[in-house]
Amino acid sequence: MSAQHSLMGRALDRLSEACVGVAMLLLVLIATLVVAQVVARNLFSTGLPWADEAARFAGLSMVYLATPYLLFHGQHVAVTMLAEALSGLKQTVCLALGELATLGFCTLTLYGFYRFLLRAGRFASPALGIPNLWLYMPALVSIVLLAVISLYRLGRLARGRDSTCP
Repeated sequence: MSAQHSLMGRALDRLSEACVGVAMLLLVLIATLVVAQVVARNLFSTGLPWADEAARFAGLSMVYLATPYLLFHGQHVAVTMLAEALSGLKQTVCLALGELATLGFCTLTLYGFYRFLLRAGRFASPALGIPNLWLYMPALVSIVLLAVISLYRLGRLARGRDSTCP
């Protein structure tokens, strides 16, 4: 079981690193689109509504895609004063409750996406014409990966290991 566990850890680490790689590419795309907008306005007196929409999509996607890496490596925003003040089983239970809260957040968010996309999934973005399902896909992928990483961290806690190490 330990070999599978480390295999799962390596797979989640690679997936989260791939998400960060895509996020970095999106950051380059945002910078390129902003420069293109400035050049189009100042040199050609024209706007690029599609570039604005693409930059917003890239920015939101970048944030969502970076979060699984941060959670996997324990670099996410967390309030740890209570857990650090405890030890042994009490500390483990406190950390497990945090992971369960993360799972609850992921579950509610995915349900919200499901309900929202039942209506909005039929429409496309105004400037680019991209179906809403594709616009929200990076967030959906991120939330699913967050849930899997949280389950992984919960499993590590149950086996008495540090939840933040791959």
